[in-house]
Amino acid sequence: MVAEMARGQGSISREKRAVFVFGVVFLTAILVLVVAIPYPTPIQLFAFRLTLALSAAGVGALLPGFLNIEVPLPVRGMIRAGGALALFASVWFVNPEDIGVRVKPPEADASLLMKQLLKFTDHQEHEHAYALLASRDRARVAESDYVSMLEQIRDPLGNVERRVLIGADTPDELMGIPGPFVRHMYQVKFSNSPTIWAEVVTAIAESGVWRVGGFNIVPCMPPGCVPALLPTPN
Repeated sequence: MVAEMARGQGSISREKRAVFVFGVVFLTAILVLVVAIPYPTPIQLFAFRLTLALSAAGVGALLPGFLNIEVPLPVRGMIRAGGALALFASVWFVNPEDIGVRVKPPEADASLLMKQLLKFTDHQEHEHAYALLASRDRARVAESDYVSMLEQIRDPLGNVERRVLIGADTPDELMGIPGPFVRHMYQVKFSNSPTIWAEVVTAIAESGVWRVGGFNIVPCMPPGCVPALLPTPN
C-alpha cells in the first residue's frame, strides 16, 4: 500500500515537473517571438496569448501558495478559477488593446488605393469600388446600398473637371476605431455642378494591406476648401 502511494506521488511529481518545463520553454519562446515580431497579425496575437496563458499555468503548477480569482466574461457571468487555472485565466482575459498593441502600417503606398477608388467612382464602376472596401465596411453596408448611394449622389455631378489634393494626415484612431489610417482630402470641380465639392478618402490597414475605410463626398466651403485652386476652365 505504502509503495503504491509512493509510486503515485512520484508519478504526480513527474507530471508537475513536465508541465513546469513546458511552461518555461514556451515562455522563453514567446519572449523571443515578441522581440522578433513587434507587430503581430491578429492570428499571431491569438496564438501568442494562448501559448502565454498555457505557459503561465504550467509555471504556476509548481509555485507555492494558491491564487483564486474571479474574471468577468465578455458576454455574461463570471469565471472562478484557482491555482494554475487562475493564472491561465488572468493572462487569457487580458485585452491586448489595453496594453498598446498596434498594427504595423503596410509598406505599400495608400495613395495608390485611393486613386484606384476615385478612378472606379469617376467611371461609375461602383461595384469595383465596393470591392476595395475594408471587410468591416462591407459587413456594415451591402453592395446594392453602396452602389445606389453613389448613383444618387455622385453620378449626377458629372465628370471631374479638376481634382486637387488639399490635405493629408495619418491618424492612429478614427471614431474609436484603431488604425493606422491614411486620410486624403480633395476639392473637386464637377461638370454638372457650380459648387465645389470635397472628397475624403480614408485607407485602413487590414491583414497587411491597405483597404478603403471610408469615402465621403460633400459640398465644400471655405476655409476648408480654396476655390482659387479650381478655376473654371475657359
